[in-house]
This record gives sequence, structure tokens and C-alpha cells, in this order.
Amino acid sequence: MAGLRSDDSYISTAEGDINQVDGFIEYPTNSYVANYWQTSYFAILQCNTVLNYLNNVTDSTRKKYFEGETKFIRAHMYFNMVRLWGSVPLITTLVGYNDVTPRADSATIYNQIIADFKTAIQYLPASWDASQAARATVGAAKGMLAKVYLTQKNYAAARPLLLDLLQNPGTYQLMPSYKNIFGVSNEMNAEVMYAVRYKSNSNGLGETYTYNMDKVSGSVGFRSASDLRGSSVYVTADSIRKNVTFLTGGDYGTSYYDGGKYLDPSAPKNDAGVDFIVLRYADIVLMYAEVVNEMDGATPLTAADATNPLSRLYQLNLVRKRANPAATSLVYAYNNAAVNTQASFRTTIKAERRREFAIEDMRWYDLIRWGDAVTVMNAHFATRALTNVVLPYQVLYPVPQREIDISNHVITQNQGYH
Repeated sequence: MAGLRSDDSYISTAEGDINQVDGFIEYPTNSYVANYWQTSYFAILQCNTVLNYLNNVTDSTRKKYFEGETKFIRAHMYFNMVRLWGSVPLITTLVGYNDVTPRADSATIYNQIIADFKTAIQYLPASWDASQAARATVGAAKGMLAKVYLTQKNYAAARPLLLDLLQNPGTYQLMPSYKNIFGVSNEMNAEVMYAVRYKSNSNGLGETYTYNMDKVSGSVGFRSASDLRGSSVYVTADSIRKNVTFLTGGDYGTSYYDGGKYLDPSAPKNDAGVDFIVLRYADIVLMYAEVVNEMDGATPLTAADATNPLSRLYQLNLVRKRANPAATSLVYAYNNAAVNTQASFRTTIKAERRREFAIEDMRWYDLIRWGDAVTVMNAHFATRALTNVVLPYQVLYPVPQREIDISNHVITQNQGYH
């Protein structure tokens, strides 16, 4: 719904509902669109159920943790949905089986998301012990709220949250090795702030995306688009990130498959144990650089900014240099002359985010908030020699037809879909 929607990936099969998502030709009856809507609201139902019975908890500390975690998860669900569909039904309490809730406007949804993340910041601890490492923390809540504000272009609200995480990171940090961020043996490392956890061979607690991103008989085979893996994106300075991201050579031949960050060689089909990382510390660093550029970018950078931790250039280069820490050439780091204007820095941030977070389902959301989605995707289809054309209304998905039908059309369709 996000990764395949962008110019990062395409599928090696050309049929079925998944091909509709890949090609922006989906109908309101598309099974992937319907499933994501339904499972999102099932998660929201679980959150609302916990909150409904919260007063049954007598331990005041645990009660705050439960409320913070639950609202964190609910906010995450609505944040994804509002970016994928725009306005959606806003449900924050338990409702009757036959109750119908009309769609709320996106501003109202965002207000609820912000309120929930603020509660999470107020109630969650800074860390958990190792056995509970996946539970939401105050740092993760601050990072997610900053991303919400960035999506809204509310840079003034995002900046203090990001600066706080840079100056008071707690247990979070950039991993020295890009490779060691990913893989079943490196889960919940110091860079991972929030991840959805999976476990293979555990009665349905595994995941399916590893299988679909690999060259395995019967899988749809997510492959990297040529405009992602090409030399214009991954220059020599980015060979480390490129080699971690893609599967190629050997059994994969000259095709590039997307599963490099999600390998679990011993896992059964559709039951892998690789966590899905939602937020990591590198995102905090690059969001901060982007926010500062949008607010202060009219002021030219100087050579001193390269060593000033509050500078957008300094923070950008923390991520850039990790791509090849042994190199000293300016190819491996930006200097103030190379990104001295607000526009050039903005272009550089966009390229750096694509390399750093490739195949991590961030690209589509980035394209939406930059306003680049239609232009970039039409260029992407041209690169693939396809005649598909993305129109502005297709930045949002169609509302599932089933939801419209069972609501007796109280829930309405997004513009452009029929």
C-alpha cells in the first residue's frame, strides 16, 4: 500500500489486484485496499476496547503506560489512513455493530492523531527492559509526532521535538554500520525506535513480506525499479547501502529484488520473523535537517556549519558519512558550497532520504508530503515503458466499495473513483 505505490518497487507478475496497486489502476473493490482498511480499523477497535476498560486497572503507573501505548498505536493507524485515504471515519469509542460513522475531514483526523501522540509522550517511559524492547517509548512518540507535524508542514512544532531527540537521545543512536541495522540477528538495536515485531514458527506471528520480496517460486517478487537502483541514485559513495538493500547475483542473476533488508533464510514460506521498522534514529536526523532547511534555508551555510551539531549540514552528513565511513573524499560528505541554497539542500535531502530508507515504505509518504507524487510516478512509468498515467486524485486510494455499501452510502467515495 505504500512501498509498492512508490517508484521504489514494482512486481514481477502482471496480474491480479496487486498489479492494480502497482499500476494505479485499482478499483474500489480491490482486495488489498479493502484488507488494509479493515485491518486498520480492527487495530483501532482493539485500542478503543482497551481504553474503554482502562479504569479497571488499579495500578496508576501501569494504567498510564497502557493508555500511552494504546493511544500511540491508534495514532499510528490513523496517521497511515489519513495519508492513504484523506478523510476517514474517526472512531475513538466502542460502537454498536450496526452503527455507521461518516468520514471526518482530514484536519479533524490530524487533531486526534496529535492529541493521542501527546498523551503517549506524557505517559510513556523512556525505555523498557530488554524483554519488552518493542513497547512504545516517549522517544518513539516524540519522533512520530514530529513526523506528523512535518507532514502538515508545521515545521515550528516539529523542530523542538526533533532537537530534543538529538540532544537527549536516551538509548537511541545511529548504528555505526548500516548493515547491522537490519536482519533477524540485529532486531531492536539502538537505532530502532519503533518496530512491528514478528516471530517465525509461532502460531501465526510471522510475516509474509519477506517471501514476497524474494525470488521464490509462487511469490509476486517485489523488484527494485531501475530508477532506484540506477547510478543516478546510488553513486559510488552509496555502495554499502545499495548492497544491503537489494538482492542480486547468484540465484538472483542480474535482477534486483527488494528483500535485502528483510532476509530470514531459515523461515518457512509466509512465516518469517523479521521485524518491520517503522521509525529509526536516522529518520530523526534527516527530519531535523529538512525542518531547519525549510525554516532557515534562506540563510546561506558556512564552513563552520560542518562542525555545528545544530546545523542542517552537520546532521545531514551524519547519515551521509555512514554510507562509507572509511572514505575521506567530499563525495562521501556534503560541504556548504555544494548545498548552499535552500533549493539545493531540499533536493539533496530528498535524494538522501530515498537512499537511506529505500524499501522501508517511506518513499510514498515522502512523495505525498513533498507534493511530488504525480510527477515522480509518471516519470517512473515512462522509465518502465508503460502507458499508465497518474492523475492528481489518485494520490489517495479509493474507499473500499464494501464500506460504502454496508453504510448505505453514509461513507462516501473519494473524488475520481466510481
